[in-house]
Amino acid sequence: MRVEQFSILLRNEPGVLSRVLENLSRMRINILGLTINETANFGELRLVVDKSAEAKEILKGMAVSFNVVKIIVVRLENKPGELLKIAHLMSKNDINIDYIYTLASVDKGALVAIKTWNMAETERLLTEHKFEMVDIEKLRS
Repeated sequence: MRVEQFSILLRNEPGVLSRVLENLSRMRINILGLTINETANFGELRLVVDKSAEAKEILKGMAVSFNVVKIIVVRLENKPGELLKIAHLMSKNDINIDYIYTLASVDKGALVAIKTWNMAETERLLTEHKFEMVDIEKLRS
């Protein structure tokens, strides 16, 4: 079970992020998860939102460079060592984690977004080891 994530390339200058967030807010699109990685000239904004189709249209209208990537969202208990279980599982199965970040917490739990080299095998392993993967409907509620 995978969730759409937007990867948006933004110039690294004042006001650029604000314009993207303003346009999403104006259309009442809720951001469920966000991370930004930067270089000297550009930043990569990764977003999980509650209304992907609407967000795509907004981003197209803004003429920003973006793509949609499928990620896995996993619910973890909010206690020490939980994320380590996933890191160990991927390592033991020779799967590299490309990136990982947290999303909004729910029900005293933690949500993490994961992108790996082998998403199908990652899903299989997480299911086999009884990790709860979350779809977009659960993220919206």
